[in-house]
Amino acid sequence: MNETVHHSEFFYSFANQLPYSVFLFESKTQTFAKENSLLFSNTKAKEIQRTANLGGFDLNIGSLFPFLFETELFQEIQSVWNEHKQWEEVIAKNTFHFYGIQNPTYSLKLNRLDSIHYTISMEELTDAILAEKILRQKETKLDRLLKTMINGVVVVNREGQILYANESASEILDLELEKIENRYFSAKEWKQINEDGSPFPIDQLPLAIALGKQITVYNCEHGIISEDGHLKWLNVNATPLFDEFGNLEGATASFLDISELKNTQNTIEQQNRKLTSVLNAIERSAIVSVTNPEGTIIRANSKFIKLSGYEESEIIGSDHKILSSDYHKKEFWQGLWKQIKNGNTWEGVIKNKSKDGNYCWLQTFIHPLYNTQDEIEAYLSIRFDITEEIEALENTNRMLHFTGIQNNRLQNFAYIISHNIRQHSSNFTSLIQLLEESKSEEDKKNLIEMLHASSIQLEETISHLNDIISINQTLNKPMEICSLKKEVDKTLSILSGSIELRKIQVDMQIPEGLSIRTIPAYLESILLNLLSNAVKYVRLKQGAWIKIGIEEKNEQITILVEDNGLGINLEKHGNKIFGMFKTFHRNEDARGIGLFITKSQVEVLGGEITVESEEQKGSRFFVRLPKNPEETLRV
Repeated sequence: MNETVHHSEFFYSFANQLPYSVFLFESKTQTFAKENSLLFSNTKAKEIQRTANLGGFDLNIGSLFPFLFETELFQEIQSVWNEHKQWEEVIAKNTFHFYGIQNPTYSLKLNRLDSIHYTISMEELTDAILAEKILRQKETKLDRLLKTMINGVVVVNREGQILYANESASEILDLELEKIENRYFSAKEWKQINEDGSPFPIDQLPLAIALGKQITVYNCEHGIISEDGHLKWLNVNATPLFDEFGNLEGATASFLDISELKNTQNTIEQQNRKLTSVLNAIERSAIVSVTNPEGTIIRANSKFIKLSGYEESEIIGSDHKILSSDYHKKEFWQGLWKQIKNGNTWEGVIKNKSKDGNYCWLQTFIHPLYNTQDEIEAYLSIRFDITEEIEALENTNRMLHFTGIQNNRLQNFAYIISHNIRQHSSNFTSLIQLLEESKSEEDKKNLIEMLHASSIQLEETISHLNDIISINQTLNKPMEICSLKKEVDKTLSILSGSIELRKIQVDMQIPEGLSIRTIPAYLESILLNLLSNAVKYVRLKQGAWIKIGIEEKNEQITILVEDNGLGINLEKHGNKIFGMFKTFHRNEDARGIGLFITKSQVEVLGGEITVESEEQKGSRFFVRLPKNPEETLRV
């Protein structure tokens, strides 16, 4: 207990002389609670107790001042109690349910004497004293508020001289309060600047406008350079102050240090400018689209729309299947979606098909875009048209492929020249020598017949050579749309005599209207070679048949020619079945060049030919050709 309480007689004597009521309470628990007992009441306080008919025994603060434990007042008292500070409040008369005194209001004050003792003093207030106390309370609250504000606050008179500045103003301006107060806000020492570094016009300062035009100014931003040369950026509000008669007294300004925000904004603006430049470059050079997480297109740039051939209204709301070329397999798309749904960027080449049927190859990058919850909200697709590069590469590969074919042909030519023609030449030399040495007319006649036969054989060899050369000669002929059924009918008509003679049953399955873009002479030659072979090597007995089937799938035409003829031993001849001068039966018409020419023509058209065969059971030849081969196929 402090000195006053230790000397209780002195305290009681002093308290009884006071012109206002004093109550002394004890809190053994060192808390402010209703149970805190009353130890002493001075003379003024006892008068109130008598008026209220309250005895002097077992009184506590809860029975005397129950309203102090209402929520709002109790919390306010608790905050100052814990900090050992004084609490003071102006209380209206009707708050005291036991007072009969006519004075309208009281000043109630709580003062802690030590850890367990405190007093409640109650002073009746006249109007003048009340006004002064209320003003003092407001000033105290205002001062407390200004001190706790993060905003810097200054108050100036009509001449612009600073009369007051709070502590936040001192911190923001890097000046002691003594150096701020009494200085004029327009003084050159402030060094206030624009964003470009030029001096900020004095007449445009918020306080100058508030004093001059007597209006409130909001969110004015300018820089201020401190005495040590440090630059800060301020956001300032200013408003004029008037007296009770409406006359201008001065103005007040509040300001915040927004240097960090300004620097962040500048950094963001720079990054945004860079990003905008990058995006503009991408927009101009790339094919861009954005889809939602389900793959629906929600944005497409002009290059995307132009390449697709569709209207923007047709693109937005659809998905990328609208451009599907059916080139990629299901597993390709599954892998793509798995990667981007896991938050990874996908990179690859996609073949698309425009509305007008044109194909294009696109180097594609797909990036997930995230929202503030770190969830994927969209996918950004950036594409570059590499159709020319892909076609150039394909052409190169075709060139290499057909160069290999041409090399094989050259080898065959070399074989013909080195073997067949040399044999003919050697045979001619021998026969001529024998003819020169022959004595009898009979021998000469026989030798001349032999020379004639050799001449015919040489002519056949040269004819075969011309057939091979003709493949190259027809390469530059234009492609045409050919009806497959019509071409097969034409070929069967050519072979109709042999088919009827051998009593061959023909089964033909070709969809109506099925067509192919090709070189007509090549198609005719391919069909004629395959069907004539089927007729030539048919079984010479009842039950011979030929089946012709044609179907289209994935822009590819498949031609099947099947027979139940002699067949071929593929284990023995499979690796040379399409070679030149290769025969597999003792047919006197066989020359071993038809399948070689057929294979060459099929490959020039960008297709392939395969065979399935078994001796004495028949053969199945498959020719697969692109329905719309490109002109570049014809090397």
